Amino acid sequence: MTRVMDVTGRTARRTCWNGARMVLVILGGVLPILSLPVVINGSQAPSAQPGSSEPPPAQDLVAIRAAAEQGDAVAQNHLGNAYAYGKGVPDDLDAAIHWFQRAAGQGFAIAQTNLGLAYTHGIGIAPDPDQALRWFRLAADQAEPTAQYHLALAYTEGSVVTQDSTRAVQWFRLAADQGHAGAQYNLGIAYANGLGVSEDISAGVTWFHRAADQGHAAAQGHLGIAYANGLGVMRDTITAVQWYLLAGDRGFAPARDYLMELQTIVSRADLAEAMRRAREWTPTARP
Repeated sequence: MTRVMDVTGRTARRTCWNGARMVLVILGGVLPILSLPVVINGSQAPSAQPGSSEPPPAQDLVAIRAAAEQGDAVAQNHLGNAYAYGKGVPDDLDAAIHWFQRAAGQGFAIAQTNLGLAYTHGIGIAPDPDQALRWFRLAADQAEPTAQYHLALAYTEGSVVTQDSTRAVQWFRLAADQGHAGAQYNLGIAYANGLGVSEDISAGVTWFHRAADQGHAAAQGHLGIAYANGLGVMRDTITAVQWYLLAGDRGFAPARDYLMELQTIVSRADLAEAMRRAREWTPTARP
Protein backbone atom coordinates (compact mmCIF):
# COMPACT_ATOMS: atom_id res chain seq x y z
CA MET A 1 0.00 0.00 0.00
CA THR A 2 1.34 3.43 -0.88
CA ARG A 3 1.32 5.50 2.28
CA VAL A 4 1.72 9.11 3.20
CA MET A 5 4.58 10.18 5.44
CA ASP A 6 4.15 9.38 9.11
CA VAL A 7 5.44 12.49 10.82
CA THR A 8 4.32 11.61 14.35
CA GLY A 9 7.86 10.56 15.25
CA ARG A 10 9.33 13.84 14.04
CA THR A 11 7.15 16.37 15.79
CA ALA A 12 4.58 16.63 18.54
CA ARG A 13 1.52 18.69 17.70
CA ARG A 14 -1.92 18.84 19.26
CA THR A 15 -5.13 20.24 17.90
CA CYS A 16 -8.59 20.54 19.33
CA TRP A 17 -12.06 21.83 18.59
CA ASN A 18 -11.99 25.60 19.18
CA GLY A 19 -13.04 25.93 22.80
CA ALA A 20 -15.46 23.02 22.52
CA ARG A 21 -16.03 21.05 25.69
CA MET A 22 -18.38 18.21 26.46
CA VAL A 23 -18.67 18.11 30.24
CA LEU A 24 -19.11 14.61 31.62
CA VAL A 25 -19.66 13.72 35.25
CA ILE A 26 -18.03 10.59 36.62
CA LEU A 27 -17.92 9.78 40.32
CA GLY A 28 -18.33 13.45 41.16
CA GLY A 29 -15.48 14.60 38.90
CA VAL A 30 -15.85 16.90 35.90
CA LEU A 31 -14.04 15.61 32.83
CA PRO A 32 -13.69 17.62 29.61
CA ILE A 33 -13.39 16.19 26.15
CA LEU A 34 -9.67 16.45 25.58
CA SER A 35 -7.63 17.72 22.66
CA LEU A 36 -6.81 15.40 19.79
CA PRO A 37 -3.29 14.15 19.18
CA VAL A 38 -2.59 14.28 15.47
CA VAL A 39 -2.79 10.88 13.88
CA ILE A 40 -1.21 10.91 10.43
CA ASN A 41 -1.45 7.72 8.46
CA GLY A 42 -3.32 7.21 5.25
CA SER A 43 -3.38 5.56 1.89
CA GLN A 44 -4.32 6.39 -1.68
CA ALA A 45 -8.01 5.85 -2.25
CA PRO A 46 -8.55 3.47 -5.18
CA SER A 47 -10.71 5.99 -7.04
CA ALA A 48 -8.42 8.93 -6.38
CA GLN A 49 -5.66 8.26 -8.86
CA PRO A 50 -5.66 6.57 -12.28
CA GLY A 51 -3.64 3.40 -12.51
CA SER A 52 -2.06 1.38 -9.74
CA SER A 53 -1.05 3.11 -6.51
CA GLU A 54 1.22 0.23 -5.49
CA PRO A 55 4.95 1.10 -5.47
CA PRO A 56 7.66 -1.04 -7.05
CA PRO A 57 9.16 -3.61 -4.65
CA ALA A 58 10.68 -1.76 -1.71
CA GLN A 59 13.97 -3.66 -1.98
CA ASP A 60 14.51 -2.71 -5.61
CA LEU A 61 15.53 0.93 -5.28
CA VAL A 62 17.35 0.79 -8.61
CA ALA A 63 14.07 0.02 -10.36
CA ILE A 64 12.25 2.62 -8.25
CA ARG A 65 14.76 5.31 -9.16
CA ALA A 66 14.66 4.41 -12.84
CA ALA A 67 10.89 4.58 -12.86
CA ALA A 68 10.93 7.86 -10.94
CA GLU A 69 13.38 9.45 -13.35
CA GLN A 70 11.15 8.35 -16.24
CA GLY A 71 8.24 10.23 -14.68
CA ASP A 72 6.36 7.52 -12.77
CA ALA A 73 4.56 9.45 -9.99
CA VAL A 74 4.11 6.42 -7.73
CA ALA A 75 7.84 5.67 -7.89
CA GLN A 76 8.65 9.35 -7.31
CA ASN A 77 6.55 9.37 -4.14
CA HIS A 78 8.06 6.08 -3.01
CA LEU A 79 11.58 7.43 -3.58
CA GLY A 80 10.63 10.54 -1.61
CA ASN A 81 9.60 8.36 1.32
CA ALA A 82 12.84 6.39 1.03
CA TYR A 83 14.86 9.60 1.35
CA ALA A 84 12.62 10.92 4.13
CA TYR A 85 13.42 7.91 6.33
CA GLY A 86 16.76 6.72 4.96
CA LYS A 87 15.35 3.42 3.72
CA GLY A 88 18.02 2.06 1.39
CA VAL A 89 19.38 5.57 0.75
CA PRO A 90 20.91 8.25 3.00
CA ASP A 91 18.39 10.31 4.97
CA ASP A 92 17.99 13.42 2.81
CA LEU A 93 14.92 15.61 3.34
CA ASP A 94 15.85 17.93 0.46
CA ALA A 95 15.81 14.97 -1.90
CA ALA A 96 12.56 13.75 -0.34
CA ILE A 97 10.86 17.08 -0.98
CA HIS A 98 12.23 17.15 -4.54
CA TRP A 99 10.62 13.80 -5.38
CA PHE A 100 7.36 14.63 -3.59
CA GLN A 101 7.14 17.85 -5.60
CA ARG A 102 7.68 16.02 -8.87
CA ALA A 103 4.96 13.49 -8.08
CA ALA A 104 2.60 16.12 -6.68
CA GLY A 105 3.06 18.22 -9.80
CA GLN A 106 1.63 15.32 -11.77
CA GLY A 107 -1.45 15.31 -9.57
CA PHE A 108 -0.54 12.27 -7.46
CA ALA A 109 -2.69 12.71 -4.35
CA ILE A 110 -0.45 10.97 -1.81
CA ALA A 111 2.56 13.08 -2.82
CA GLN A 112 0.36 16.17 -2.56
CA THR A 113 -0.57 15.09 0.96
CA ASN A 114 3.09 14.52 1.79
CA LEU A 115 3.89 18.06 0.68
CA GLY A 116 1.04 19.34 2.81
CA LEU A 117 2.48 17.49 5.81
CA ALA A 118 5.96 18.82 5.07
CA TYR A 119 4.72 22.41 4.88
CA THR A 120 2.61 21.91 8.01
CA HIS A 121 5.43 20.59 10.18
CA GLY A 122 8.43 22.21 8.50
CA ILE A 123 9.98 18.90 7.45
CA GLY A 124 12.69 19.54 4.86
CA ILE A 125 11.08 22.85 3.96
CA ALA A 126 10.06 26.07 5.72
CA PRO A 127 6.63 25.85 7.37
CA ASP A 128 3.96 27.51 5.24
CA PRO A 129 0.32 27.00 6.31
CA ASP A 130 -1.03 28.46 3.07
CA GLN A 131 1.01 26.06 0.92
CA ALA A 132 0.03 23.19 3.20
CA LEU A 133 -3.64 24.05 2.74
CA ARG A 134 -3.21 24.27 -1.03
CA TRP A 135 -1.74 20.78 -1.30
CA PHE A 136 -4.20 19.27 1.17
CA ARG A 137 -7.09 20.71 -0.81
CA LEU A 138 -5.79 19.29 -4.10
CA ALA A 139 -5.36 15.84 -2.56
CA ALA A 140 -8.64 15.99 -0.64
CA ASP A 141 -10.49 16.71 -3.86
CA GLN A 142 -9.12 13.37 -5.08
CA ALA A 143 -10.51 11.59 -1.98
CA GLU A 144 -7.16 11.12 -0.19
CA PRO A 145 -8.29 10.61 3.44
CA THR A 146 -5.31 12.07 5.29
CA ALA A 147 -5.60 15.25 3.23
CA GLN A 148 -9.34 15.35 3.91
CA TYR A 149 -8.59 15.02 7.63
CA HIS A 150 -6.11 17.90 7.61
CA LEU A 151 -8.41 20.08 5.55
CA ALA A 152 -11.09 19.41 8.16
CA LEU A 153 -8.63 20.45 10.88
CA ALA A 154 -8.01 23.71 9.01
CA TYR A 155 -11.74 24.50 9.07
CA THR A 156 -11.86 23.44 12.73
CA GLU A 157 -9.01 25.71 13.80
CA GLY A 158 -9.85 28.68 11.59
CA SER A 159 -6.27 29.96 11.41
CA VAL A 160 -5.69 29.65 7.64
CA VAL A 161 -9.30 29.60 6.48
CA THR A 162 -12.44 30.95 8.10
CA GLN A 163 -13.52 28.66 10.91
CA ASP A 164 -16.48 26.58 9.74
CA SER A 165 -17.63 23.63 11.82
CA THR A 166 -20.09 22.47 9.17
CA ARG A 167 -17.42 22.22 6.47
CA ALA A 168 -15.04 20.63 8.96
CA VAL A 169 -17.59 17.90 9.67
CA GLN A 170 -18.11 17.33 5.94
CA TRP A 171 -14.41 16.67 5.40
CA PHE A 172 -14.04 14.64 8.60
CA ARG A 173 -16.94 12.45 7.47
CA LEU A 174 -15.36 11.80 4.07
CA ALA A 175 -12.12 10.71 5.72
CA ALA A 176 -13.91 8.79 8.47
CA ASP A 177 -15.93 6.82 5.93
CA GLN A 178 -12.60 5.63 4.51
CA GLY A 179 -11.50 4.44 7.94
CA HIS A 180 -9.33 7.37 9.11
CA ALA A 181 -9.29 6.97 12.91
CA GLY A 182 -8.48 10.59 13.68
CA ALA A 183 -11.40 11.75 11.56
CA GLN A 184 -13.68 9.23 13.22
CA TYR A 185 -12.65 10.53 16.62
CA ASN A 186 -13.30 14.11 15.58
CA LEU A 187 -16.73 13.18 14.27
CA GLY A 188 -17.41 11.75 17.71
CA ILE A 189 -16.39 15.09 19.23
CA ALA A 190 -18.62 16.94 16.73
CA TYR A 191 -21.71 14.87 17.53
CA ALA A 192 -21.04 14.94 21.26
CA ASN A 193 -20.87 18.75 21.24
CA GLY A 194 -23.28 19.57 18.41
CA LEU A 195 -20.52 21.22 16.36
CA GLY A 196 -21.48 21.42 12.69
CA VAL A 197 -24.14 18.75 13.27
CA SER A 198 -27.08 18.30 15.62
CA GLU A 199 -25.96 17.05 19.02
CA ASP A 200 -26.29 13.27 19.18
CA ILE A 201 -24.39 11.51 21.95
CA SER A 202 -25.21 8.05 20.60
CA ALA A 203 -23.79 8.93 17.18
CA GLY A 204 -20.73 10.40 18.88
CA VAL A 205 -20.13 7.18 20.79
CA THR A 206 -20.53 5.19 17.57
CA TRP A 207 -17.71 7.18 15.96
CA PHE A 208 -15.57 6.91 19.11
CA HIS A 209 -16.07 3.15 18.90
CA ARG A 210 -14.90 2.97 15.28
CA ALA A 211 -11.74 4.91 16.08
CA ALA A 212 -11.16 3.01 19.33
CA ASP A 213 -11.45 -0.31 17.51
CA GLN A 214 -8.45 0.76 15.42
CA GLY A 215 -6.41 1.59 18.52
CA HIS A 216 -6.95 5.36 18.69
CA ALA A 217 -6.01 6.13 22.30
CA ALA A 218 -8.09 9.27 22.84
CA ALA A 219 -11.15 7.59 21.35
CA GLN A 220 -10.63 4.64 23.67
CA GLY A 221 -10.43 6.99 26.63
CA HIS A 222 -13.62 8.80 25.64
CA LEU A 223 -15.36 5.50 25.06
CA GLY A 224 -14.43 4.59 28.62
CA ILE A 225 -16.01 7.84 29.80
CA ALA A 226 -19.18 7.04 27.86
CA TYR A 227 -19.52 3.57 29.39
CA ALA A 228 -18.64 4.81 32.88
CA ASN A 229 -21.41 7.41 32.71
CA GLY A 230 -23.99 5.68 30.51
CA LEU A 231 -23.69 8.36 27.83
CA GLY A 232 -25.09 7.11 24.53
CA VAL A 233 -24.70 3.52 25.78
CA MET A 234 -25.84 1.50 28.77
CA ARG A 235 -23.61 2.11 31.79
CA ASP A 236 -21.08 -0.71 32.00
CA THR A 237 -18.14 -0.34 34.38
CA ILE A 238 -16.39 -3.48 33.16
CA THR A 239 -16.32 -2.18 29.59
CA ALA A 240 -15.32 1.27 30.86
CA VAL A 241 -12.33 -0.20 32.70
CA GLN A 242 -11.38 -2.24 29.62
CA TRP A 243 -11.23 0.90 27.45
CA TYR A 244 -9.40 2.89 30.13
CA LEU A 245 -6.78 0.15 30.35
CA LEU A 246 -6.30 0.12 26.59
CA ALA A 247 -6.20 3.93 26.36
CA GLY A 248 -3.67 4.19 29.18
CA ASP A 249 -1.42 1.60 27.58
CA ARG A 250 -1.43 3.71 24.40
CA GLY A 251 -0.40 6.89 26.15
CA PHE A 252 -3.74 8.55 26.92
CA ALA A 253 -2.65 9.72 30.37
CA PRO A 254 -6.05 10.90 31.73
CA ALA A 255 -7.36 7.35 31.42
CA ARG A 256 -5.11 6.32 34.29
CA ASP A 257 -6.74 8.82 36.63
CA TYR A 258 -10.23 7.77 35.53
CA LEU A 259 -9.27 4.15 36.08
CA MET A 260 -8.06 4.83 39.61
CA GLU A 261 -11.44 6.35 40.45
CA LEU A 262 -13.40 3.47 38.96
CA GLN A 263 -11.27 0.87 40.70
CA THR A 264 -12.65 2.03 44.04
CA ILE A 265 -16.15 0.81 43.10
CA VAL A 266 -15.39 -2.12 40.79
CA SER A 267 -15.29 -5.59 42.31
CA ARG A 268 -12.21 -7.78 42.02
CA ALA A 269 -14.09 -10.13 39.72
CA ASP A 270 -15.21 -7.32 37.43
CA LEU A 271 -11.71 -5.84 37.37
CA ALA A 272 -10.27 -9.22 36.46
CA GLU A 273 -12.80 -9.57 33.65
CA ALA A 274 -11.95 -6.10 32.31
CA MET A 275 -8.24 -6.94 32.40
CA ARG A 276 -8.88 -10.18 30.55
CA ARG A 277 -10.81 -8.37 27.82
CA ALA A 278 -8.06 -5.78 27.50
CA ARG A 279 -5.39 -8.48 27.17
CA GLU A 280 -7.35 -10.30 24.48
CA TRP A 281 -8.40 -7.20 22.55
CA THR A 282 -6.89 -6.74 19.09
CA PRO A 283 -7.35 -3.72 16.82
CA THR A 284 -9.39 -4.02 13.67
CA ALA A 285 -7.71 -3.42 10.34
CA ARG A 286 -8.39 -0.13 8.65
CA PRO A 287 -10.63 -0.59 5.60
